Amino acid sequence: MDIGSRLLSAEAHAARVEGILLADPALAGLWRMETSLLEAAASVGLEGERISTQGMVLRLTSGTAMDEDARAVEMALKVLTVIRRPGDPFGAPVAALRRIEAAAAPIGQTRDEGDRLEDAELPLVVEAGRAWSHVPILAGWRAAASYAFRSRRSSPVAERLVFMAVEGAARHVQGLSPRPGPVAAEAEDGAGGLLMPATAGWIVPPSVALTRGGFRLWSPATGLAGFLEAATRSLSHDLGHLGTLRHELSRLSAMASGAHGRSRMADLVTYLKAQPVVSSAMVMDHLGVTRRTALSLIDELVEAGCLTNLTARRTARFWALPSLAARMGPARGAGGGRGDMSGDRERRGAHQGPDGRPDPRHEDRDESQLDRIMAELDEAMSGLDEVVRRAGGTAAGGGIGRRQTKPAT
Repeated sequence: MDIGSRLLSAEAHAARVEGILLADPALAGLWRMETSLLEAAASVGLEGERISTQGMVLRLTSGTAMDEDARAVEMALKVLTVIRRPGDPFGAPVAALRRIEAAAAPIGQTRDEGDRLEDAELPLVVEAGRAWSHVPILAGWRAAASYAFRSRRSSPVAERLVFMAVEGAARHVQGLSPRPGPVAAEAEDGAGGLLMPATAGWIVPPSVALTRGGFRLWSPATGLAGFLEAATRSLSHDLGHLGTLRHELSRLSAMASGAHGRSRMADLVTYLKAQPVVSSAMVMDHLGVTRRTALSLIDELVEAGCLTNLTARRTARFWALPSLAARMGPARGAGGGRGDMSGDRERRGAHQGPDGRPDPRHEDRDESQLDRIMAELDEAMSGLDEVVRRAGGTAAGGGIGRRQTKPAT
């Protein structure tokens, strides 16, 4: 299958997911919350850090993390703030990309100022994608490739965040996703707020796609074909998972409707739809009830299959919606297992030195390739109109495979 056909398949799957989310805001909020957590953990894991998604959630809800997870969790939480609220890369590219760079910076390390892009370069990164905003996945990929080249591959985490920010912004240009906007400072204050519904328009989380069911290298300069294949497979999985999430929301609503008398079940259900990981203390505080009442309500939902005990212990317990609990798996400090994301630096960076930074032997080659990389992407897409025609469709806006000569507004 050629690149154009693979891209068309990925965009078709993304459109199906997007249509479902647009039709059901409650479902969209829950899916993006879950996916944000998984993407943050997977992105940090691709950099060789050991992290469990469950450890990150426990840090968000209780302020504590396992000692082995602490550094990686803090890195993932920084990434999570941008995934959930990417900002407006088309309207304010400098602010959006500077925020991405700050979130992607490793904890405890000072970035070499020689690697820092000038403010004048950041709009060029965004424009590399905006010219293809009618094909959101390609828009995100081109912007990530441009950033990777200009930053000399100094931060693959930032590259993936650029992809998500531009892909989501491109979907807004097409009149679908919510308009991205500036990020208020208070939106990032407090860990609890990071578990509330995300305000983003992305559909394709790159790290989740690359690590779901195996491992694929993130390489925005050369890896588009493999990424599209992984993205299509991941989106297909999401289509099935959205049905599971919808069923869980329906069961919660049924529990609320079936409550009698002075039961606070309806209030707890409303809370869980926005905050799907809770402790008895959180329920007590939010509903203003006793610990006994909070545990009674939680036990009722557990018996109905609407909540799952995350921690598998009798004290300091946390509960989550079953779908999220299943995707997180058991918390482990530095081991593998479902819910843990750990990358191998040798697999991850064929052109990186032992310290994880770019190997200078490859910098000149990469620098000389940017124009060719972009030209090859454009050429690969030039035949997409023919793919659409053979499939019996029509390309919107004068041809999905044609580059826009003017930025969309």
